[in-house]
Amino acid sequence: MAGLLTHLVIAFVGFTLFSLAFKSYKYGFSFAFGHLIPDLIDFGIAGIKQGSLNPETIMTSHWFSPLAMLGHTFSNWLVLLLVILVIIAILQAYKKINKPTLKKILLILALFLLGVILHVLILDVFIIETSPWI
Repeated sequence: MAGLLTHLVIAFVGFTLFSLAFKSYKYGFSFAFGHLIPDLIDFGIAGIKQGSLNPETIMTSHWFSPLAMLGHTFSNWLVLLLVILVIIAILQAYKKINKPTLKKILLILALFLLGVILHVLILDVFIIETSPWI
């Protein structure tokens, strides 16, 4: 439960800071969603499949480990980002996306990736999994 609260607080603070900094909730939402999506994938899908909100029950599910590997492997997020960037580049080459919109999309993707990095690489690996208090 402490991990969930930590992630929710960071997502809320990031949402607030980036929304105020860029004067649009889209940027804050992008960071917050990026920060929460790794756990939404493994706990969310496994919890829905089991019909439970209990983390102990969810983590014993045979669905949990493969989903955790999917959502908490940073290279998966980089591949997804690369695919999205290729699609954006193709759309921009065919003049379907103009320059101001392209800049907004790239900033949203960067904030999303920042949220994922903060969740997967910093909090889960270095703080939560090595902390005796959580």
